[in-house]
Amino acid sequence: MQQPQQSFEMIDDDRVPELDDGPLVRLGEGLIVEWNESAFEEVFGGVSRSDTTQGMKTYVDLDHLNDPALGDMKRRRQEKKKNGLTLDDCLEEFEKPEVLAEQDEWYCPRCKKHVRATKKLDLWKTPDILVVHLKRFSSSGYRRDKLDILVRFPIENLDLTKRVSNTEDGKEEIFDLIAVDDHWGGLGGGHYTAFAKNFIDGEWYEYNGMCGWL
Repeated sequence: MQQPQQSFEMIDDDRVPELDDGPLVRLGEGLIVEWNESAFEEVFGGVSRSDTTQGMKTYVDLDHLNDPALGDMKRRRQEKKKNGLTLDDCLEEFEKPEVLAEQDEWYCPRCKKHVRATKKLDLWKTPDILVVHLKRFSSSGYRRDKLDILVRFPIENLDLTKRVSNTEDGKEEIFDLIAVDDHWGGLGGGHYTAFAKNFIDGEWYEYNGMCGWL
């Protein structure tokens, strides 16, 4: 088997961030500890005895620091998981400015160096038929999950007037729902169904076609 090719990028010393008074481990970062066999057995190999350190705690008791911002974030996350989100909440998150990570620095042609930039997405204009794709799968490192939070949306009169940057004269940025595509299942597999509105009789119908192979 051919060995994969490896490439390395030389990092300019000027791009290495200087140490500050901030946390040692920041958001999106982590520490990895590699144990050799003897050290792992010494710490985790059994119960604590008087003649050995085996099984003893490897940490000290720390004082609990109250973080009001973190507590408020946890409370909002629990409320969203319990009560769900609205489509307007999703659009707000879509348009929220995002500061790029340190490894995604942007080269500024004016100051001639890499800097952390801010990215922002907006709705420039809308088509006659608007498709909204809700992100249902999240990925964080080696962990992947399916998002199952309920998203509520209007059946009629979805007004996007304040969100469209390049509005057209005489065009109303108001949409009515005509179809929904659902995914049932998890990361390992699943099934897609759909609900669509019939333009002739105005009724909603479920489409659940099953396919098979011999």
